[in-house]
Amino acid sequence: MKKFTFLFVLGFMALSLNSFSQIKVSSTGKVGINNTSPTYQLDVSGTFRIDDGGDEITFQYGALSPSYSSYSMLGDYGSMWEELYASQAFFNYNPYIMSDVNAKTDIKNLPDAKSKLLVLRPVSYKLKPKYKGNEKADAKIAEKATKDQLGLIAQEVQEVFPEIVSAREDGTLGISYTGLIPVLIKAFQEQQAEIDDLKARIEKLEDSKK
Repeated sequence: MKKFTFLFVLGFMALSLNSFSQIKVSSTGKVGINNTSPTYQLDVSGTFRIDDGGDEITFQYGALSPSYSSYSMLGDYGSMWEELYASQAFFNYNPYIMSDVNAKTDIKNLPDAKSKLLVLRPVSYKLKPKYKGNEKADAKIAEKATKDQLGLIAQEVQEVFPEIVSAREDGTLGISYTGLIPVLIKAFQEQQAEIDDLKARIEKLEDSKK
């Protein structure tokens, strides 16, 4: 009788844990946290953090979905990721920047782009191996810091194109280099218009000499 009672209690506890526990391990070894039907090796419903002595990765209020569905995303439309840091980021394909006309308002043509581009100072530089937010730089980061980089100085760009410069909470400035693409296109169009005008003048002078 005691053995039967013990087995009954064990069975009841197992059913209770399976129904109410926050961790579920399926028969195939998949682990679910706040998820009773895990479909991945680790399937978390909610936010989570990976912390290793102060170095942490936090996924919160968004989605990290590297699945082969119609499309995948970091974050979502209602809660986009604000910042993503990487010492060296590689992409197999060019990223797409959302630019649908239906998402825009107050659209205006860019004025006088060529003269502004002439003010910018392209430079080569080396990154400091340790800076704000990167005090624990390791040997790999230090090695990358010895290599020359090409770019612009954010403080200088901010004086000419403040629209493409943003500041972090600690005051460090960053440049949206893709924001320079429409400026470059506009400058090319202005230069081409000048070339076409000069060609027309030359042809007119040549015709007058005939």
